[in-house]
Amino acid sequence: MSDATLRASLGKIQDTMCYQILNSGALAIGTGSKAKVKVVSTVYALLNGAIVKKTSAEVALSGTVTNAKFNVFVISLKADGTLTATMGTEGATIGAVVFPTIPTSEAVVGFVIINPTGTGNFVGATTNLDDGTVVPNAVYVNAPFPLNWTLMENL
Repeated sequence: MSDATLRASLGKIQDTMCYQILNSGALAIGTGSKAKVKVVSTVYALLNGAIVKKTSAEVALSGTVTNAKFNVFVISLKADGTLTATMGTEGATIGAVVFPTIPTSEAVVGFVIINPTGTGNFVGATTNLDDGTVVPNAVYVNAPFPLNWTLMENL
């Protein structure tokens, strides 16, 4: 491996480590809208050497999860304090779900697993996360450490 190749690879690892969440966002169902995910706690992130603070906020989910399938919505934080939700690619099993590509310039706060087992599909921004008919079975997962599953793909 050449020196230039090694430096480029290490630079990509460093870029990823420069964008990380520092505490739990305590993800939960929205209180203003049950169709949204709420970041309950004030979160702090290290984004390219600067500390970013985001107070409690709700983020809308966009996209449809087919009945009896699994998918994830990854909640991430940008340097300007904006929260985004990015949908993965659904699968017939939880293990078949493909996580979305998250830009290395964003810190992953956590993700929500959706597996509608009732009647109909889960429709982001429309279906409540505790809907009794669609039954989305929402599971909220907080990022316990710097999380970017696309790091190795980018090397």
